[in-house]
Amino acid sequence: MTTDVPVSDNPARDRHQLRTLILAIATVAGILLAVSLAIAAATYLNQYWFLHFPLGFYLLAQGVLILLIAAAFWFTRMQEHIDHKRSESEELG
Repeated sequence: MTTDVPVSDNPARDRHQLRTLILAIATVAGILLAVSLAIAAATYLNQYWFLHFPLGFYLLAQGVLILLIAAAFWFTRMQEHIDHKRSESEELG
């Protein structure tokens, strides 16, 4: 019993979609890892103070939000780079 994988009509589009999927998974995984590390280190960091707040609390309240926004901008820049490389090689159609 064999399973036949359908041959794609447009392999360049498939490579583009795969690169986009890998970028999205890597971005989400990186953010989840950073948030998990911040949560794990929060109690230890709470012994230090920043702007009259415990550092762990401040990191989770503000730092994670800043990280999320920075990751969104980074993802957009990388996606534009992937799209630009594809559009140089052939039409997006």
